[in-house]
Amino acid sequence: MAILLKLALVPLVVWLASVAGRRWGHAATGWISGLPLIAGPISIFLALDQGAQFAADTAAATLQVTGAAALHCFVFAHASRRFGWVASLLLGWTAFVAAAAVLGAVPLQPLAGAALTAFLLALMLAGLPRVPRRSGPAGVPGVELALRVVVALAIAAAVTLGANLFGPRVSGILLAFPITGSVLPSFALALHGADATVRLLAGFLSGLFAFATFHLVVATALPAWPPFVVYPLAVGAGLAVTAAVLHLRI
Repeated sequence: MAILLKLALVPLVVWLASVAGRRWGHAATGWISGLPLIAGPISIFLALDQGAQFAADTAAATLQVTGAAALHCFVFAHASRRFGWVASLLLGWTAFVAAAAVLGAVPLQPLAGAALTAFLLALMLAGLPRVPRRSGPAGVPGVELALRVVVALAIAAAVTLGANLFGPRVSGILLAFPITGSVLPSFALALHGADATVRLLAGFLSGLFAFATFHLVVATALPAWPPFVVYPLAVGAGLAVTAAVLHLRI
């Protein structure tokens, strides 16, 4: 029952974020999806099941390879100007795997990993194709909502049930894998075109700053402080960074 509760929470959060995106448009959909709405609950479950040090090591690995998720978005955005969603997705995934292999090859201290990640996020965000900014609701078909939930459930099951087999390094890479960053832009490109896709991915990249901040706090504070202190602190830090990035981008 405990495992079922854990696995049900993650897709529920994804569903709520998707519904919120319907109200505020493609950029907001991407922004919300870039937040640690999947990785955050999984990190808490890892801390409870595998111990604080395991969760901290996983967070450090996730932080270090977050730049690979940014490269996925960058490649997908540029590919969407010329190709369909299948080719764009495959190119994005290829970029993620290659970048994750390079970024994760040598473990870094969390602060060094955070500095590298912040640089890569800013670089990828600045290098996105230029498209007109638009606001307003975005149509999200019910089948897309269902697919997001299914994919989120699959990755949650893989990480929470297989943590003993994967270890913290591989678990960290899995947590950095752009789940909604794969599903959402694929639907956006197929249904709304390349400009909507770029706006969505720009939002996703912006949300990754909070994603990285959350994991930095967990990686540095969790070994010393109890989870009930660390995770609210990580969420608060992520929200503060979200507000700052939003202010800078407006």
